[in-house]
Amino acid sequence: MATYTLYDKDGNKLIHNDLQKKQEWCKDGERLETRFLALYGEKLGLRLNEEKLRDPTVPDFIHTETGRYVDLKSQTTPFFQSHKYGVDPQYAVTLNKIDVDRYYQLYPGIIVLYHVNWIAVKMVSGYGKTTEVREMEGIWAATINNIKQMCKPENLHAYLQRINDKRGNARDSYVLDLKHSYFKVIEDDKQNLKRLN
Repeated sequence: MATYTLYDKDGNKLIHNDLQKKQEWCKDGERLETRFLALYGEKLGLRLNEEKLRDPTVPDFIHTETGRYVDLKSQTTPFFQSHKYGVDPQYAVTLNKIDVDRYYQLYPGIIVLYHVNWIAVKMVSGYGKTTEVREMEGIWAATINNIKQMCKPENLHAYLQRINDKRGNARDSYVLDLKHSYFKVIEDDKQNLKRLN
């Protein structure tokens, strides 16, 4: 399996932990959710989903005005190989297939928020191929119903290193394009979330 190296905007190598250590990534996710809520919660009309205190797998937030569930996906590294799926890496995000299926079944109408902040802007593969993106930060949102329509076999990426995974990691993810019309850029405006359908 080929390796790769990631770089930040200043050309510094980024050290990434074992991507298969799900528990570590879940703890990082909880910290990011807390920080996001502190920065944007009031502006976007979000509050912590109280059920989250008992069950970490439930949606992260509730939109205060509509009562809808909202789940946060924080992504700092583009999916650099997304061109294989017809998506420009600059705008490529992923969502685990298991999450798409679970959200669609258990939480119809849930809003999925992507907080994107590309820290990694360059990848050099073990074969010497370089892929670069520009720095980018923003918040995009789509409902699970619209995301489900974007999910096709053609944009499902299987993680080869997870074929025999026993740690609870998702085996595959959909590669999604933030430029798709179903995604809306979210400003500091509660109304944007309210109008999503």
